[in-house]
Amino acid sequence: MIPDRYRTLSSEGHAQVREKASRFIAYALHVADEEDIKERLQAIAKEHHTSRHVCYAWVLDEDGERHRSNDAGEPSGTAGRPILQRIRSLELTYCLVVVVRYFGGTLLGKAGLVRAYGEAAGLALENATTEERLILEAMKITCSYAQVEALRKEVLAMDGVVRDSAFGEACELVVAIPRSRTEEVAAEWMIQGITVQRKSQRK
Repeated sequence: MIPDRYRTLSSEGHAQVREKASRFIAYALHVADEEDIKERLQAIAKEHHTSRHVCYAWVLDEDGERHRSNDAGEPSGTAGRPILQRIRSLELTYCLVVVVRYFGGTLLGKAGLVRAYGEAAGLALENATTEERLILEAMKITCSYAQVEALRKEVLAMDGVVRDSAFGEACELVVAIPRSRTEEVAAEWMIQGITVQRKSQRK
């Protein structure tokens, strides 16, 4: 079954945790792609230029397959991984969580670091809001004038949208419908003599 929806952040979340004088400042952010992630990380690193540790994890794509974590100088697995686990536990994607640490002079040990980074990430995510988004696939369809109104109604009935239209010798519509319906619907339309060109797009 092809999923029609994914969960992401609809607003930012921030949090701060103190552990034995060390300060952990966390940001939970919605991101569009790796370029967006790079820009967000650069901005946070610039804001906290006196911190030695700007640790993070992110997840991308509707299925959450693309992800990365970074310990930013902390012992391996003590920062990026617990941050990533907090994102994963909420089944979020298109999500970046950054935790900045200001060292307070007392070593926390690996267990202490894992706990502090995980707690800061979790609180930032709690302070954000999440939403489900519908995964749509865009299609350009060419049909007759006699077919156009029925097509519009069919698209809207399946929670799709009509993005654009042009009327010449034939009618051209750019529509987007739930991804799980595209194979079935495209086949039905082609049987009716409607030309279909497909292109993936998320809502």
